[in-house]
Amino acid sequence: MTKPNWNKTLKEVLGYETQAITKTSPRTGNEYTTDAIPVLKVLSTGSVESLEDGKFRYSIVDPTKGFEYAIKVAEKVDVKFGTQLAFKMVVGGSTNSGGWYSADSVQVVPHNA
Repeated sequence: MTKPNWNKTLKEVLGYETQAITKTSPRTGNEYTTDAIPVLKVLSTGSVESLEDGKFRYSIVDPTKGFEYAIKVAEKVDVKFGTQLAFKMVVGGSTNSGGWYSADSVQVVPHNA
């Protein structure tokens, strides 16, 4: 018998289809497999925070799912309130205060897309 697993998957938390990808830990150099959302289109709140590690935290809203959270990524793009953003390969996990999310890249979605 196995113990019940109380950890939710990224798909269960955010409600989007995921795919398994292999990543390398920047701290240990070890490879691991995790679930990722290939492309996540959301709206910016207009807030981008520069972090000490040189990355940027975007405050976003997902009107489709009714969520508000932040995604960390290495790139900086210019945003204002309501700018549509596309984050690629979004991963995440649980923390004591909710969760963390990061992506491989971000770009502004053109208005005609």
